[in-house]
Amino acid sequence: MREGAMKILVTGTGVIGTTYAWQLALSGNTLVHFVRPGKKRALVERGIRVRCLDQRCGRNAERETVYQPAIVDDFGPGDGYDLIICSVNSHQLAELLPLLADRAGDTTILFLQNMRPGDDELIDRYLDQSRYVIGYPFKAGGGRDESGIDTVIFGNYLSNTVLGERNGRITPRLKVLHRLLAGADMNPKMIRKIVPYIRTHYIWAAASLGAYMKAGSWERFIGPEITRESCLAMREGWKICERQGIKPRRVAPTCYYYLPLPLMVPLIGFMYRDGGMRRMFEGHVGHSPEEMRTMYYDVLGLGETYGIDMPYYRGFKRFVDGYFSRQ
Repeated sequence: MREGAMKILVTGTGVIGTTYAWQLALSGNTLVHFVRPGKKRALVERGIRVRCLDQRCGRNAERETVYQPAIVDDFGPGDGYDLIICSVNSHQLAELLPLLADRAGDTTILFLQNMRPGDDELIDRYLDQSRYVIGYPFKAGGGRDESGIDTVIFGNYLSNTVLGERNGRITPRLKVLHRLLAGADMNPKMIRKIVPYIRTHYIWAAASLGAYMKAGSWERFIGPEITRESCLAMREGWKICERQGIKPRRVAPTCYYYLPLPLMVPLIGFMYRDGGMRRMFEGHVGHSPEEMRTMYYDVLGLGETYGIDMPYYRGFKRFVDGYFSRQ
């Protein structure tokens, strides 16, 4: 990968891909979005509305703009891209991978998205590990509608864009990506254990979703009773990771959730009182209900496969089913 300003292709116009692309464009890079046939004309004509709560620099700045990148409905190895950013819903990944394998050429692909357990292995069926890097966009999140996105860019120093190679090495291209994202003020962090990170984080998100459905309101969700249940459900879920050879207590920030509950519960409640966290969480649930439901059941099914007793996690099931039956 080369240094300096890049020509970057982003798959789709979802919340994560658009947020990162918008920030990368503002920092001097050329951004192009690949969309399905039939969507190009409307996006070229109107652009993408971006409504953003930007919490960087210690402030809550509301920003609204129309982001107007180049839009294409096809691409190939001769298009001169320096980087391809893949940010799609996890259930869309299998459909996209054959296309990337066929058309990306030698361009590095950054998978910057939520990944289901086993997605890393699915990628390996189509792409050699030399062709891609895995990332997690913990710096931003939100929801979308037909006209654009409603996103949050967090200012907390713990809110990172996490980057890692499958082999655990800190490679020259990883450092190039780090500098690229640092230039866009997206707080990148290189780690050696990217697969343990994405798998433990998936369970964190699934347990949080179940707790949110049971709570029925944000105020109750961040209260001590539901927060305690969500922590215990996460610990149950992380036993799945242990069966997969991952040690959750050695993965940050998962390891902190093993602190004594009297310490951890109020700390989580304090962090979740942030308005950006609420906006991000509610945006995720509203924007991708099917992905959220799949996430909960993925973890439930893995627990059953491994014969793990998960009473707290399973206790969320009727609330998850009830919520999504009303959608």
